[in-house]
Amino acid sequence: MQFKKTWLTLVSLLSFCISANAHQSDSLLINALVKDIAAAQVATDGEFYAGMFPSFRECGGAPHNYQPDNNIFFTAIGAFALRNMLPYLIGENKKVAQNIISKATSTYPYYKDQFGEPFYNFWPTHAPIMPHTYYFKYLKSVFGQGEDADDTVMILMTDNNDDNANTNVKKRLIDVANKSNGRKIISTYRKYKDIPAYSTYLGTRMTPDFDFAVQCNILYFMYDKHLTFTVQDSATLDLITQMVKNREHMKAPVYLSPYYVKSSILLYHLTRLMGAFHIPELEIYKPQLVEDIHALLDKSTNVMDQIILRTALLRLGKPAPSLDLQSITEFEKSNQQQYIFFQARAAFSYPTPFKQIFLHWSYITYYFYCPAYNKILWLEYLVEKNKKL
Repeated sequence: MQFKKTWLTLVSLLSFCISANAHQSDSLLINALVKDIAAAQVATDGEFYAGMFPSFRECGGAPHNYQPDNNIFFTAIGAFALRNMLPYLIGENKKVAQNIISKATSTYPYYKDQFGEPFYNFWPTHAPIMPHTYYFKYLKSVFGQGEDADDTVMILMTDNNDDNANTNVKKRLIDVANKSNGRKIISTYRKYKDIPAYSTYLGTRMTPDFDFAVQCNILYFMYDKHLTFTVQDSATLDLITQMVKNREHMKAPVYLSPYYVKSSILLYHLTRLMGAFHIPELEIYKPQLVEDIHALLDKSTNVMDQIILRTALLRLGKPAPSLDLQSITEFEKSNQQQYIFFQARAAFSYPTPFKQIFLHWSYITYYFYCPAYNKILWLEYLVEKNKKL
């Protein structure tokens, strides 16, 4: 009996030492990443505005024309991720993160609606779209979709906006939702066409468009700002729930989300929403989602998928397998360089069957990259992992 007690004590002590060492290693990585991310932020206006995270764009088809792209997207979602980490950062790391967010928000006015409404564009309001392209940059009136919900809600959740701005955005989202004011979506499954859910774009001339990940972000905004649920909120939640129930995020991720495309990224967005708010309609699918995440972990080869899928598991309250990534240098040399978190596919609004066909045509697809945002996602995983330690 005494031997058994001694053995259990030794095992417990060893487990504690291993956990303490892992926590210490993570703390060092968190310190290094916060500093590295701050250093990546643009210091003076030029190709990018001061306070932005540099991002880049290339065409899916040749010539790829890899170029800088001064979109606000990665800066806004980076600031949002850091905002959510603030309660779990301490000391100098918290101060640096707050400073990063403050600098990021200083760039938002360049992307604001030209009439002063609290709606935001992907590219600067008074500048060409798709900078450095051969032709598209001159065709803003043709290809520019105007303000979008994704950038708008991310900006409003990281900026010092007032309740009036939030209310105005909600009103516009309702006005341009599917079934509002005679609007009808043509780019989704027939079974979903009569659901009055929120659309990706805020422009009144745009056809309604559903994107699973964008709708997760819109609902996050509604819960985060404590806005009263309407028919459109309930419909959007119902739409997402049906898609999860049918596992369409696994079977047809490109069709469900032309901008985020991958099952791993859709699950990242969904679990971020579920991790922040208790939503009974989605809670019942937790076991299925955990199974989906593990299936993707088993076959994914990119380190970024490995990171965000682990984050997704942690957000669902489940343990995540350890990740062998010891330094920023190792990370920078990994295949994260090829990771596409966000992309633009011109066929997003096409009706079936043209949408299914042209969504996969590389010459009307653009990939967007942001090295700093990849590091923010890694930092987010480390912070999530160490929340309860």
